[in-house]
Formats: sequence, structure tokens, C-alpha cells
Amino acid sequence: MSQNLYVRTRKKFATAKELAEELDVTVQQIYKILHRPEMETAIKRAGTACIRVDKEEFYRIMEQIYRKWKEID
Repeated sequence: MSQNLYVRTRKKFATAKELAEELDVTVQQIYKILHRPEMETAIKRAGTACIRVDKEEFYRIMEQIYRKWKEID
């Protein structure tokens, strides 16, 4: 048996509704966050029905924003 030495991980995508449920906020608040200029890299597919977001990228950017605001205070 051969082993797969190059393990690929699948990126996890989420809709605004799924993120809102996970973070316990409203969907409108998620859309406000996604319309920030920093979030352009996190948005992967914008269709007519919903926006798909790379969850890892979203949380990475949110962490940076949080740290920036924490330094200001």
C-alpha cells in the first residue's frame, strides 16, 4: 500500500447565515463585516442567493481586526 505523502485539506466554506449562527449574531451584522475592505480575500463566491466565505481566512482577518482595536484601547 502506498501512502499519500501530500495531504490536501479541503477549505471550509460557509454562508453568512452559518457564520451568524456560529457567532450568535444576526445575518445583517455578518454582511456588514463582509463588506469591509479587509474581507475581500475571505469572500470566495458571491452568487445571486448568498455569499460563500472561506472560514479560516474569515477568522484570521477577524483576529487581526480584533487585535488592532484592542491596541487602540
